[in-house]
Amino acid sequence: MTHEELFAFADKAGLGFVRHVSLKEIEKLADFARLVAEHERQKVKGQIETLGAMYELASRQRDELMVQQRADIEAIRRKMQ
Repeated sequence: MTHEELFAFADKAGLGFVRHVSLKEIEKLADFARLVAEHERQKVKGQIETLGAMYELASRQRDELMVQQRADIEAIRRKMQ
């Protein structure tokens, strides 16, 4: 993140004072922003993995149900002959 991006975000968040602090403090703020961003990426990654696993489970359950329903239909057809 560039300093200008950092300043823009700080201004948006109402932290206008950031423009008046030392470069070292700006770097610390940039590090903080990177840590927050990484935390959010990891959280979203975990949510995506959970949703993927849930989708796979639901797909397997659907497939198993369809196989069972086809078997039930065939059994009924055999009984009707």
